[in-house]
Amino acid sequence: MSLLGYSIYVVMDAIGKKLIDTYHVTQIIFINSAFSLIPISLFMTYKNKWREIKKFNFKIQFARSLCALIAMMIFFISSHYLPLVTLYSIVFLFPLVLTIGANLFLGESVGWRRYSAIIIGFIGIIISINPFSLTFNKFILFSFLSPIFAAIGWLIVKKYGEKENIFSFMFYGKIFLIFITGISLIFFFKAESQFDLLLNMISGILRGIGILLTFIAASKIPSYLFAPTQYIQIIIGGIIGYLYFGNIPTFNNYIGNLIVISAGVYIIYREFKLSKKIVSQSIRPTILTIKKD
Repeated sequence: MSLLGYSIYVVMDAIGKKLIDTYHVTQIIFINSAFSLIPISLFMTYKNKWREIKKFNFKIQFARSLCALIAMMIFFISSHYLPLVTLYSIVFLFPLVLTIGANLFLGESVGWRRYSAIIIGFIGIIISINPFSLTFNKFILFSFLSPIFAAIGWLIVKKYGEKENIFSFMFYGKIFLIFITGISLIFFFKAESQFDLLLNMISGILRGIGILLTFIAASKIPSYLFAPTQYIQIIIGGIIGYLYFGNIPTFNNYIGNLIVISAGVYIIYREFKLSKKIVSQSIRPTILTIKKD
């Protein structure tokens, strides 16, 4: 179920990559966020969870949503210029940045083994993007900001918002995204063709379904088994990039991504051994009541 959820995310990203050629990034996120609320709202109604989100911390929700928005905007803009397989190499800088951030800002203890894995993972990213290539794209550097802002958002929640309900993050997070991007449409709106609008709507519904699938999977299996499933996105991203966009993964992509995945999985393994949950917990829907590992 988690593999399916993360695979759905890649399909959503691929649709965004196609649409970003024609429409402003905030318009894509606006429609995507609005339609992602459909499966989320249906699920909340089925589970009778609306009462649980009556109270929420405005500052925490807004700060997290803003970080998520910036991360999404950078991702979609970068996808216009970069192959998905390369972009996912960079996205998985997230667990590395998160581990460092948890050590520096949350006081989490991180030993030399995990720091070694962070360094090795970063080397893997460098190998994958191949900065010494003649075709090196400057937007690769810009895309590094996406996982950084995603990690900042999670660190804010971890430090200040652990009493917030998971369903409030699901629902109000999308409401804030709709509100912020909706304002920008005053300046950037462009009428979409029926086909593109349908694609964007489907993308949003898929996003909502992906969130729910990973949410359900995260509540059913231990974190050390759930967390590594995120790396399926690199594989699916490479396949879709090749089949639809004609982006052929390079030898550097294969080697670099293998190193990135290995480093990330090792960090998760060390967390399991040490009973820590910095990265493995962040990959689950935030503030989720977890089945004991």
